[in-house]
Amino acid sequence: MISQNTEGKLLAADEFTDTAESLAKLNIRNATPKITVEKINSDLSPSPNENSNFSHDEILNSLEEIDDQPSEGASNSRLYEIDRHGFIHEKQLEGNDPIAVPVEVLRKREKKWLDMFNSWPQFMEKQFDKIKQRCRKGIPPAVRATAWKYLCGAQHCMTNPNMMHLFDMLNRLPGDQKWNDDIKKDLSRQFPNHELFARNGFYKKTGQKDLYYLLKAWTVLHPEEGYCQGQAPVAATLLMQMPLKDAFYCFIQICEKYLPGYYSPGLEAIQLDGDILFALLKKHCYVGYKHLKNQHIDPVLYMVEWFMCIYCRTLPWSTVLRVWDMFFCEGVKVLFKVAIVLFRCALGSNQQLQRCPTMYETVERLRKLPPQIMQEEFLIQKVVALHLSDEELERVHCKVIKERKFKQKTKLA
Repeated sequence: MISQNTEGKLLAADEFTDTAESLAKLNIRNATPKITVEKINSDLSPSPNENSNFSHDEILNSLEEIDDQPSEGASNSRLYEIDRHGFIHEKQLEGNDPIAVPVEVLRKREKKWLDMFNSWPQFMEKQFDKIKQRCRKGIPPAVRATAWKYLCGAQHCMTNPNMMHLFDMLNRLPGDQKWNDDIKKDLSRQFPNHELFARNGFYKKTGQKDLYYLLKAWTVLHPEEGYCQGQAPVAATLLMQMPLKDAFYCFIQICEKYLPGYYSPGLEAIQLDGDILFALLKKHCYVGYKHLKNQHIDPVLYMVEWFMCIYCRTLPWSTVLRVWDMFFCEGVKVLFKVAIVLFRCALGSNQQLQRCPTMYETVERLRKLPPQIMQEEFLIQKVVALHLSDEELERVHCKVIKERKFKQKTKLA
């Protein structure tokens, strides 16, 4: 992990401031589009109003000049430190963020993962439950990037003669000017307090450049879909863990295999999964379900940041990594389980609901979740304990599809 080499390093405040065909065709699920990509983009982060018209070379050159001005109010008298995840914080008297897992345990877990890498096909075929168990315990940081690549299939793509040069080929192409401009506007917004993306940080603009190259390559591969703002945090999270090329192949797997249609125009898939989550809440958190239904709260109001960004804009970072460990192993079901647990803990009792008499208070509570329910061990234990079978998820999926088709026919009648 990039941040490991600089753990605990202190900084003065002025040292930083805030072609080949598609790997797989996206499976657009039947749904009536209700929300545009532009609406989702504005919800995630409002774009500047200026009309940019840069050439490809100008965009690359301008990355050298992004956010070079020091932060307002920066003071040399304040010291900052980089935590074990690479995030920059004001130095606390208590010292660095402690590592929860003892070093001896980490070393043993690392060896187990290395052994699995050496016999990966056999483990996937005959001992998948063992892999799932180890992902739920948390993948050791030293092998997390490699584990993610193996789990999602990126490692196979990178060693496949027909796929291994795909990124290099895409990266040589200029891309569509519209998507290039949209990507450029979002670069400085992605985790500005992380050492990889911080202005004037140790890595200067390396992180932003890599983020640009990754997202641009995606738009070249999928020009008809282009860029969705929800993709940038996902790509940035991958870049915090691994080199650019590795991150690209993992990103492709996320967008095409794990979350197909999530970032497509119309966002049919995210709307469909929102309805699926709402149906699951009826069984697993009825109090919260009834509250949302009475207040007519559309699932998309909370699904965008939770599912599209795979919780990387919602949860504390140690919790994010644990969720991603399980997500790469078990798929989108993990995102549903996390959401159900969050609803149970935030809107699962009458006392909690009394604090949310209107839609505004309810949505605000979901956007600003209580810190204690997002704590790593607390949340992960509840997610693992929650039973949500593939059969139940598929059954609800089919039911929601039928209901949506019926509503479409009713509207057309």
